[in-house]
Amino acid sequence: MDHGAADKRFTVSVLRCPSYEHAEVDRAVKDSVNALGGIERFVKPGETILVKPNMLSARAPEDAVTTHPEVLRAVIRMVRAASAIPIVGDSPSGLSTDNILDKLAERTGIAKVCEEEKVEFAHFTESKNVRFERGVVAKSFELTTVLDRVDGIISVAKMKTHTLTGITGAVKNLFGLIPGLKKAEYHFRMRDKEAFSAMLVDLAECVRPRLTIMDAVLGMDGDGPSGGNKKDIGLLIASDCVHALDAFFLHFVGAEVSSVPTVRIARERGLGPRDMDDVRVVADGRAAVKLDGFRMPSTAQQYGRIPMALGRLAGEAITRKPVFSAARCTMCEACIEICPARVLRKDTRKPVIDRRDCIRCYCCGEVCPSNAVLLRRQPLRSVGRALLWTITRKR
Repeated sequence: MDHGAADKRFTVSVLRCPSYEHAEVDRAVKDSVNALGGIERFVKPGETILVKPNMLSARAPEDAVTTHPEVLRAVIRMVRAASAIPIVGDSPSGLSTDNILDKLAERTGIAKVCEEEKVEFAHFTESKNVRFERGVVAKSFELTTVLDRVDGIISVAKMKTHTLTGITGAVKNLFGLIPGLKKAEYHFRMRDKEAFSAMLVDLAECVRPRLTIMDAVLGMDGDGPSGGNKKDIGLLIASDCVHALDAFFLHFVGAEVSSVPTVRIARERGLGPRDMDDVRVVADGRAAVKLDGFRMPSTAQQYGRIPMALGRLAGEAITRKPVFSAARCTMCEACIEICPARVLRKDTRKPVIDRRDCIRCYCCGEVCPSNAVLLRRQPLRSVGRALLWTITRKR
């Protein structure tokens, strides 16, 4: 653990922003950053800054799946006001080509903002291996080559849940710096949420965005990051520390740190606040009153300290598995294309899954444009499979 962070206090600014009306968003973004010391603290004249939104999938802004374009616009203008050059870019899971990324930007409203603000929309189609010796589980990353052209990153995240990592917040948003199908390699190598989350913490420390601004005007709870429920939150949140911002996220929605491995792992490594006493909330503290009725994903389960074999049985019984709805599925094959474990195959009405090798990364649900991937428990079948695994392991 890095004990050097033990006495450090972290700052999170919270502003009310009841709608995506331009003047409201512009005010909230400026005031939130001013409360952290002003944009001049994060951006110097003449620098090129990557403004990185969450562009998970080709969904309209009102679906609350992606960063709203008006929040992005306000950040772009703020960077330009500091005499710096903003460029915009992100890469979702799945195949990333120039054409696919352009269509994604158009659907999410990002292309229109970039065109109106005369800002480049950069294509994350090529990557390079970047060494990170301080990584705990990942010593290198395949990062977009666009990073070679920029001096710093401002991440514009979205307040959402996530069926694998618990939340899509400040840390998870940085996964978009790994282009397209390269992401599947990390899911396959880090097959459980603990290892995958530890990798995300390494990634955050590798790229270290200068500033993160979170769009929490309209968020998502339940089984996010694309199939959850829209949640009217009405806030704009910012911090210079991704770990503090995600810790505040959990505190604000009343979730346990143990339910989100990225936050817990960062805390164990001494990278973020030990608890909320280490977090100073500035700007409008009254806006930080805890949110009622926020639902974490159905996959966020806690089992406590129980024997390994019993833990596997219990985990198999209550862990939700992807089930495909024939009524919703359009057989677009996006899930088959992204599946890191290659356990999906095309059928007549919906994909067929080989559950023996499914790693439960939930990538299929993340990329499905029609919300055809449902998460269901199958306790009897799962317990039988886990019991068989336990018996054969003992032989």
